[in-house]
Amino acid sequence: MKSHLANVLDLELSCYPDGIFPQGERQEIIEVGLTTVDLRDMRILTVRSIPIIPTMSTISPFCTELTGWTEAALRKQGVEFEEAVRRLVEKYGSKNRLLVTDSAGDRKFVDWQAAMFGKSSPFGEDELNVSVLYCLYTGQFENVSLVEKLAKLGLEFEGRPHRADSDSKNIARLLVELKRRMGSIRPA
Repeated sequence: MKSHLANVLDLELSCYPDGIFPQGERQEIIEVGLTTVDLRDMRILTVRSIPIIPTMSTISPFCTELTGWTEAALRKQGVEFEEAVRRLVEKYGSKNRLLVTDSAGDRKFVDWQAAMFGKSSPFGEDELNVSVLYCLYTGQFENVSLVEKLAKLGLEFEGRPHRADSDSKNIARLLVELKRRMGSIRPA
């Protein structure tokens, strides 16, 4: 890692019931949630939402109910995907910071969509899946939701589930709490 800062990433994707999209449409990122954590003192510094204007799908009523995003709101508040990638790299230092996720899929989806737009990955080499830390700490190796992971550690979910900024903040809270409980690991 080239920085003491970590970017905690969560995505919201366009969605339809049972994952069945209308012909000619495909799933895409509609919101990037990014929470920055100072790894020296394990403190959350900022929480951001980057809404993205959909270009490959429409926002279904199902997706609006799940995420709260409407197509109109995304078109009004959002940026193009390429701009979101530029911000990740230039404004939020994503190439030089540890990337923290709660699943293996988020980075892969960003990389896949970036490649579709002729862009390289906005992330560096260092990545941590906080779910792996959670499994090692709790000994609970079956997949459970973020809400369940937090509850197991005595924490309540803050914000709205399925909003990328809230989810990234809660993933960051999970990371901070796991580090607190695991204590300091220092080289001899």
